[in-house]
Amino acid sequence: MIEPELGVPPVVDCGEGVEQPVYVHGEKSVGDPGLHQCDNPSLQIGDCMSGSSVQRYVGSNADGSPRHDVVWVSFCRHDGRDDVFGFDIGDSVQMIGYNKVTGATAFFESGDNREWTYVDPESNRLMGRLPWIDDPEAFDRAYVRAETQCVMCHQADPFVHNPFIDGAKRPHAPSHPVVPRIGGRKSKSNTPYYVIGGADWDMRTIHIEGNECLSCHRIGMKTVEEFMGDHWHPAHHMPPRDPGSLTEDFEELLACWKNGPENTPGCDWIIPPAGDCPSQVVGDDYPYKSRFNQPNREELEWTERPPFADLTP
Repeated sequence: MIEPELGVPPVVDCGEGVEQPVYVHGEKSVGDPGLHQCDNPSLQIGDCMSGSSVQRYVGSNADGSPRHDVVWVSFCRHDGRDDVFGFDIGDSVQMIGYNKVTGATAFFESGDNREWTYVDPESNRLMGRLPWIDDPEAFDRAYVRAETQCVMCHQADPFVHNPFIDGAKRPHAPSHPVVPRIGGRKSKSNTPYYVIGGADWDMRTIHIEGNECLSCHRIGMKTVEEFMGDHWHPAHHMPPRDPGSLTEDFEELLACWKNGPENTPGCDWIIPPAGDCPSQVVGDDYPYKSRFNQPNREELEWTERPPFADLTP
């Protein structure tokens, strides 16, 4: 299904990835200091476990020839959220493939990978080499189709960015994160994006013409909720070179999200360009509306991160 647009997926070896460093009071941490107990938590319930890594790959065809229109990213996640859910959260390995020209995207969710992965006791890193498509049965155990819509979190484009994720830098370009940034001012937030096999997924984001927050990229307000619920406020960090300078623009988006585009003049639901199809404004008759794509006001009540616990013995 994915090969015409993305070629073949890479072989993932967690030991070859770039670790996402975790810091506590500016010092690199090894282990799990606890939820929200680090300088750069994951913003997915504040996970501070060290030992996760990401890797970027140039796309390739089955014959090994490169596909420079395609980028893949793998994520070896050493999870530390057990206490939140009340049971052992398994470590996971995911992949995302993206065609930069057409927007075609594939999400590979983690299956039960314990037969291939392990945690190195000294470094606390998740390690292991995952099976490839030359062993289809093993590959289909290692990676599965997601049970939920991945665009619940990956709303704006395939790749989520936050201080935890972007802590992993490219070895030969240390000012650039391993996970690629999509968009930029030249794109005018009009980069292509659709999910292979997800034709019925809710791809809508809100749009206000002239809103400067949208001059570089789309904004998934459900992702904003996730981040704000973990004590990260966009106005304190964006835009990168002048945080807080677009607070009014962000408040405009927030008001539209809370009240709904149908009740906000000048605000629309849009879906991104996909293949040969341009971006479109969609209305109430959009057939793929999903319950996730509506505001949760509790998550939008931003609060300061609590102080770190005193772990002095």
